[in-house]
Amino acid sequence: MTDEMAERSEFFELLGGLCEGTLTDERFAELDRMLAADPAARQSYVEYMLLCAELRRYHGMRDVSKGAPVAIEGMAELLPSVVDEMQDNPMSLGDVVERDRAMAEMRAAEEARQRAEAHREAIRRAADDALERFKEQERLRREELAYREYLARRRQLALSVFAVVVLLVSAALVWVSRWPDRTTSSPASMPAVPPVVATIVRSSNARWDLASVSTAGGTVLRASSMFLMQGLVEMVFEGGAEVLVQAPAVLRLESGDQMFLHSGAVSVAIDEDSTGFIVRTPTGTVVDYGTEFGVIVSRSGETEAIVHKGKVGIRSGSDPVRSGTSTILNTGQAGAVDGTGNVLPRAYVPSQIVREMPVHPSFGIPGRRLDLADVIGGGNGFGTGQATSAICPATGGHVRPVETDRHGTHQYASVHWNRYVDGVFVPNGIEPQIVSSAGHTFDECPATNGVYYLEITNIGDADCGRQVLGGQVHGSPEQPCILMHANLGITFDLAEIASRNAGLRIERFRSAYGVSESATSRRCNADFWVLVDGRVRFAQTGVKVKGIAGQIDVPLKETDRFLTLVTTDGGDADIVGLRGTDSDWCVFVEPNLELAPSADGVSTQEIGVLK
Repeated sequence: MTDEMAERSEFFELLGGLCEGTLTDERFAELDRMLAADPAARQSYVEYMLLCAELRRYHGMRDVSKGAPVAIEGMAELLPSVVDEMQDNPMSLGDVVERDRAMAEMRAAEEARQRAEAHREAIRRAADDALERFKEQERLRREELAYREYLARRRQLALSVFAVVVLLVSAALVWVSRWPDRTTSSPASMPAVPPVVATIVRSSNARWDLASVSTAGGTVLRASSMFLMQGLVEMVFEGGAEVLVQAPAVLRLESGDQMFLHSGAVSVAIDEDSTGFIVRTPTGTVVDYGTEFGVIVSRSGETEAIVHKGKVGIRSGSDPVRSGTSTILNTGQAGAVDGTGNVLPRAYVPSQIVREMPVHPSFGIPGRRLDLADVIGGGNGFGTGQATSAICPATGGHVRPVETDRHGTHQYASVHWNRYVDGVFVPNGIEPQIVSSAGHTFDECPATNGVYYLEITNIGDADCGRQVLGGQVHGSPEQPCILMHANLGITFDLAEIASRNAGLRIERFRSAYGVSESATSRRCNADFWVLVDGRVRFAQTGVKVKGIAGQIDVPLKETDRFLTLVTTDGGDADIVGLRGTDSDWCVFVEPNLELAPSADGVSTQEIGVLK
């Protein structure tokens, strides 16, 4: 080893000791002498110190707590070779620094990714925490609701006990007043007055079974059993719930936030300031959680809940606190409790119940008159149907009416989307015409050309326009009609309609009929038929004058199952450019089912159960 190499090796040992903090004063003086004597040594010193600084900055060579340099093992052996490389390649230090900077950027990117992942994890934890808080709040809400019901039951029990005590005291006073030695009598005690639980807001064609009970707005209602025989009554309960009662309905007002619905239908709307509301029935309980919903109790005792907004709980049993099977229904869902206590899903059909008081009274009146034109639009017969609706006679589908000649078949098509319509058909009279899902046939059906021009429709704003009969324009909700251009048939399910109107019977079918004064001046020739369970109960054939209204009045029995309306083309033959159905604009004007109290006496029997 030459003297120059030995001196170089000693120089780098001194630099390594300087970086590691191990130089003695004598060794430090030796390093200072070398730097003063050699410019190349000073250049190497600068590069060496820069490299040490970079290594400390990127590789953690500083003790943060003490702020003192931290030695890297082998620094003295490592750095000479690095500096040699830097001297051979003047850009190597810049390359090293650039490489370290690139590595720093990679570390920064990795740290940013880790921070983003930590942020997402924090969001997930926050969402989980929020869900747990919601579940806890829901549990507390249910417990609070159950406790309120418990307090209400206690209050009712206390009132009942108090009433019994008052009656006993009154009886004792009367008995004492009749004691022979008594010369004065005690005043009779006054009976306990039930609390006010609701107030009527407004009504439409409404009538209670008791004439003494008013339906006028502002009438206060106390805890009691009631039977709404006809119309609609809107009331607001003391707890804030708005309830629309649809006749026929047998109910008991129990408290400011609870009622018992024995049969019938109610719509309930709850705002944020309300205390909640409970509807009990013979088979189930519906509990609101801030919502808008409807409850229907059918003749079979089934309880159905329909949720228009928010959510409700439905459970088996009429106890508001204890129950068996239960489920939660959200917006756009429906469910039911059957007579055996099973909780079942149901299709959401909002039109089967009146949701709000109509601005103008509809033709259909709950408890009195059911509008079959409203049923064509999917309604319940009391104004909930859709105008400008039509039923395709070939498929049973819900469509908009279209004017064009089409060949139909005599096949009977079920109407699955409409509970009150059993099926539809295009009569041809050539083959036996089935007119119900039970297999009833229309044996008297005449031969037709099997062509229909328009679907079965309630018109509305359809392109065919309103129909004129007897000088009156028809096809609106106030003056309804069913337009059945010749060669159409439709069957209504009387049993299903009766089951949805518990406590009532269908007394008769009434309607005006005729061929509308259409825009064309061509002659008409059409037939009108009304069948009950396949038997002809009304027929008018060969109607050849437009605009004249005839009347139909068909009595019905409680055992009658199906009502069928049919129009045929009068036997006209097709000629070139003209169908046999041409200008046969057959209409049933104000077609309705008249309702009356059933023979079992709902006003005495069902209310007797509640009392």
